[in-house]
Amino acid sequence: MTKNETRGDHQKEKMIKVARELFATQGFEATTTRKINKEAGTAEGLLYYYFPHGKHEILDTIVYRGIMSRMNQVQISFEGCQTISDLEDRLMTVFERVWQVFQDEASYQSFMITIRERMLLSDKQADWLMQVLESLVSMISAQFKTISTILPVDATQYRPLARVITSIYQKVIYDELLIRNNREMTPAIKAALRPQLQLVLGLLQTA
Repeated sequence: MTKNETRGDHQKEKMIKVARELFATQGFEATTTRKINKEAGTAEGLLYYYFPHGKHEILDTIVYRGIMSRMNQVQISFEGCQTISDLEDRLMTVFERVWQVFQDEASYQSFMITIRERMLLSDKQADWLMQVLESLVSMISAQFKTISTILPVDATQYRPLARVITSIYQKVIYDELLIRNNREMTPAIKAALRPQLQLVLGLLQTA
């Protein structure tokens, strides 16, 4: 990589960082390309050199990176689970790992932008959102297969069960981050989540 390429990459990344911060604090519509260039300290027109489609292309980049980087950080394993109670504890751990992702400022900003500007998202961006949720569903479902001996349901129900659990996670995260503007994992959050998992897992045992 040449010196000019390195400098160019640095300028491009700086524009993305500045745009992400401005989109998160001021909103997409209120953020002009001129403001991005000014805050990034770049020459007028350089933004269109790196992003020919302007702000929407930057939004694409922010949404894609934010979504994919978040899910790549989450590792799930149900190895060692011997009872439904063990599974409940492991599902709490999975949630905490998902939650931890949002402690990174860039990931948090990307998430907020993605949700707040959802009406501006293209079909492609909306597909990315669905892919993230389906990726989590797939990971949980795959782990269910490793503990089939303790799950009192048929293997055909693993994915629907994983989708229900993912929906519970999603609701708690949205409530805390978007509605309450809370990024701290509090005992109250855990106390609210666990009974929901207990209910779902309890229904399995009575099925």
